[in-house]
This record gives sequence, structure tokens and C-alpha cells, in this order.
Amino acid sequence: MTATRRARPKVIGDLSIYPIGEGTSLGEHVRAALDAMRQVRGVRLVPGAMSTVLEASDLPTMLRAVERAHAALVRRGARRIAVHLRVDHRLDKPETIEYKVGRLRARSGRRAR
Repeated sequence: MTATRRARPKVIGDLSIYPIGEGTSLGEHVRAALDAMRQVRGVRLVPGAMSTVLEASDLPTMLRAVERAHAALVRRGARRIAVHLRVDHRLDKPETIEYKVGRLRARSGRRAR
């Protein structure tokens, strides 16, 4: 078992959150949401081109980060917000973002970066 697998079980999520009707450039809104989520202790963020992967030790912590992101968009004046959250909560064994990506790459024959 590798060091990344010895950790406590983690909750891994994939979040896309954005205001609707705020134009075609949403970068400032996304940055505000990310900044708000970074305020939550115990949540790790990996921003991507279309969504952000979150890692937390438990579901309430992850959901607190999503609530903060939502509140940040409300503070920016959003009148309608779309939230897409997918959660992988394994209770049988610990996993991390790196472990999941590494396993995927190993199975597809690609080296993990």
C-alpha cells in the first residue's frame, strides 16, 4: 500500500458552479468561488478547465466548501446559479485524487505525471 493510500478515507468531488445570465466571460465569478472554497479548512482543490476537483476528509466539509462558493456568487449579485456536484464517497478504503488519477493512467498504459 502506498503512502497516498494509507490516509483516512476521503470524499472526492467534481464541482462546476457558475451564474446563469451573467454574460459569456465567467472567469471573475469562478475565481471568487475558488477563493471562497479555499477558506474552508480541510478541502483540497484542483481547478480544471471545466470544473474543480475537491478532496475532503468528510462530506460535511466538502459541502461547506460548495456552500461558500455559492454564497460568493450570491454576494457578486448572481440571480441564478447552476451547481453540478458529483461525489465519490468510498467508505471501504482510502483514496486520494492522485491515487485515482494514477490508477486510471496505469490501466490505460500512460505514465502518471
